[in-house]
Amino acid sequence: MKKFILCLAAALLTFGAGATVPHRSSIPNIPGYMTLKGDFHIHTNFSDATVWPVTRIDEADFDGLDFVSITDHLETHHQHMSKDFGANVNRNSSYELSLKAAKKYGILVIHGAELTRGTRIFPGHFNTHFIKDGDAIAKASEEHNGKYGDDEFKQEEEAIKAGLRAAKNQGAFLVWNHPDWEQQAPNETKWWPIHTEVLNAGLMDGIEIVNRFSGYDPEAFHWAIEKDLAIVTGTDAHKPMFQWVDYEKGEYRPMTLVFARERSLKGIREALDARRTAAVADGCVYGKAEWLEPLLKSCLQITDVKYSEKKVTVNLRNISSIPITLTKAPGGEKLTYPRLLYINEGEEFSIGINGIDSRKPIGIWEFDVNFYIANWFTDVDTPLLVSYHFIVPEQYRK
Repeated sequence: MKKFILCLAAALLTFGAGATVPHRSSIPNIPGYMTLKGDFHIHTNFSDATVWPVTRIDEADFDGLDFVSITDHLETHHQHMSKDFGANVNRNSSYELSLKAAKKYGILVIHGAELTRGTRIFPGHFNTHFIKDGDAIAKASEEHNGKYGDDEFKQEEEAIKAGLRAAKNQGAFLVWNHPDWEQQAPNETKWWPIHTEVLNAGLMDGIEIVNRFSGYDPEAFHWAIEKDLAIVTGTDAHKPMFQWVDYEKGEYRPMTLVFARERSLKGIREALDARRTAAVADGCVYGKAEWLEPLLKSCLQITDVKYSEKKVTVNLRNISSIPITLTKAPGGEKLTYPRLLYINEGEEFSIGINGIDSRKPIGIWEFDVNFYIANWFTDVDTPLLVSYHFIVPEQYRK
């Protein structure tokens, strides 16, 4: 009996060692494009995080991501790997290690880095994606250190512009990070003159509207829509991902959705330049209506449409990992259908559409059923509006 128990324990330990179930989100493609899921803001222990680059790739595979951008801080005081251990590394090493590790998973790795200037002065943290050499960007930025005496504001302005120009010269895609971070925006989130300057100079291509550390930023989302900036989100993870995401409760990490023509770095970059992106975080979706509407209609399948004289019955199924909250929108005042529906991941509902008096024929033979998607936003406090058109067949028109 003792031998049997020991063998059973060994078997259980062996099973448990390989029994981790990936927590991969499911988000469908939209017509004409692939929906690629990724994280544009990740740190490793090559700057100020506690996680090895290879582990960041393992985490991305666990979450089912298609791509990541490793964005370690460029500044010399953030280069902890070389400072603390004397390692033979440079500002490109974390990307190189990540790229090598990603091959077994087929994950795309963008060469990125974070330019960290203006802290406690103005919001000046920018992620530089698709770069070639982080050392050159850091050098261009840090050449301004100490050049302006006590005028720290001038120093940081010139340093951020120099770093962004150096990155742009490498073909970078530039994203303003967490404009609402309290260390740079203690009382309000505002657009500073320096941001107008870098935008007009072509040195700002996107803006981070959700950051796992500082949360959802409504001002940044509105600026993205108003100024035609790519909508980007990221974890900004410095600790292991399980300390940032509550997997036990079924939570998903914040993700940027990129609607790409192909699954490649080239495809991601083309989509970013075309502003075909959306953000998913905390059960909400943020993006332009032209991309959210086809995404919603890909996520929410309508099947088994049945007609009768008094009712149209349809089946709604959410095939995505994104929850969908529908509320009745204007235009359906002469119809009766559910005013509020919550359809979570994988759930399915059957709903009926009647006239105002369900005892009588509908009386309207061609109509739209309109919904606001209350947790999908096309601007601040502006939910996505979707319509479904129905034509009742002749045999049921009485």
